[in-house]
Amino acid sequence: MSKMLDVKIVPHRNYLMADTPDQKLFIELKLSSNKLHIAAASFPASFPEGDAADHTLSASPLSIVFVVDTSGSMREIVSGSTQFTGQTQTIDSNTYNLVTGGESKIGIIIEGLKKFVGSSKLKKTDRISIVKFDDDAKVLLPFTNADDENKNIITEAIENLLKYSGGTSMGAGLKTALELMSKETASRRIIMLTDGQTSDEDLVRETASGLAKENTPVIAIGIGEDWNEDLITYITDKTQGKPFYATTETVIMPAADANGKIGSNININSSGNNNNKNKNNINDSINNNNSNNNNINNNYNNNNNIAIKPSDIPEVMIKELDRAVSESLTGISLAINAVHDVKIDRITRVYPEVSEADINIKPHSLGNISETGSTVFIIEATIPERKQLKSRLMQLSLTYNVPGINFRDENPPEDVIVEFTMDESKASVIDQEVMQWVQQRNVGGLVEKAIKEAASNPSNAAKTLDMARRMTVKLGNGAMTRMIEQAQNEIKEKKTISLGTSKTLRIGSRTKTVKLDAGQGLSDEQIRKLTGI
Repeated sequence: MSKMLDVKIVPHRNYLMADTPDQKLFIELKLSSNKLHIAAASFPASFPEGDAADHTLSASPLSIVFVVDTSGSMREIVSGSTQFTGQTQTIDSNTYNLVTGGESKIGIIIEGLKKFVGSSKLKKTDRISIVKFDDDAKVLLPFTNADDENKNIITEAIENLLKYSGGTSMGAGLKTALELMSKETASRRIIMLTDGQTSDEDLVRETASGLAKENTPVIAIGIGEDWNEDLITYITDKTQGKPFYATTETVIMPAADANGKIGSNININSSGNNNNKNKNNINDSINNNNSNNNNINNNYNNNNNIAIKPSDIPEVMIKELDRAVSESLTGISLAINAVHDVKIDRITRVYPEVSEADINIKPHSLGNISETGSTVFIIEATIPERKQLKSRLMQLSLTYNVPGINFRDENPPEDVIVEFTMDESKASVIDQEVMQWVQQRNVGGLVEKAIKEAASNPSNAAKTLDMARRMTVKLGNGAMTRMIEQAQNEIKEKKTISLGTSKTLRIGSRTKTVKLDAGQGLSDEQIRKLTGI
């Protein structure tokens, strides 16, 4: 059978200096699906190859678990006009102003889930499950086919998200989702929505490893400014998923209660469940007369902002569904057979998003790839001293699933060969495209460095941000350039970087990547200066 995964392997140098210890080698691994061979493998031999190529390959069914934070803070108003009632209420030790109007975080999520379930992109064979988490986790909807007969059952489960409140046990929610997913055979996705810190971080990290082994990417959407971006990006890195940051649309100025305690606004309107006495069912902000419910915010599609709005969440989920159904090869694993003393330091996906593969799990999980475009990884290795010779440093082997035909295939192993030389002119030749991918990866590292420096040394943070900004300018990444400039202005004016800006920088450096043009290269001197190699 012809290979269905096209692979391009390019080291950043074809020559390394002989008799020189601990040299860095960056290897571009570019993967794309061979649609012609996938289509030919998916139909009987009687199909002419050209006909098979023109035939649309039927995507495999999807199994999707929504893991939803139902803690008390999810009822805070983040959008729309509100009117204070003069009353307050305490839920889960937090005091809230009671208001009418506006939309809450949980309300927007409920509306988004309803829009998602009504999406024409869902097939009848796709399966949906819903898990809530607060003080504990509970399955509100076991896996259910997304057909018309089940739409009312699914909608009822979505609306039941209003019945719960409490703390934030994210690990319990993810563990419950993992248990559900372990029995599924279709392509998998978890979409997790949260607005806070978790009380069981160790369980989160442990479960993320389990999800990675089950080839289950997590799309994690953090809402507001209280969630832990380090933990969220750990989850999405581990599972080869994707993080999002949903900032609030309006600034709420809560009043103090009788004891002087500040409370956020919370909506007491309820367009449904009017007879429910449970104090937790305070807020149903789904207002069927609100025109926003009929018009998904198209800014998510049309602008180049990094942080999304809560009202963009429905569109984010639908676009991630579209992305999932477009995946032609899944469960890609990379085995690296390196020769003695060659050390693999990092494996980073650099396009279409940045994420770190776990080098401790072998073979290395690289996730899934779309039927269109390429997915690019950078393998970073440290090369020990060698005499003058041409040397095979490692062999790369790739295996993958073809979900449409329930088949696992492999590509023949490919060698990475470089020559060790005493000729400095040969060793100075650098592949521009590979180094630009390295720069794209390094933007995130500089952002992290600047955020840490801002707390104690704003001057150094400003210099680090300027280096990151210059990288993004060279790469043509306008969205990140603008965000870094905003952070620079904050450093200049306030001697710090705000929490919201730091979250935007971190998430943006991972998700707002650009497809590189080989013609936009830098000089060797610029590359060395900007990347520190």
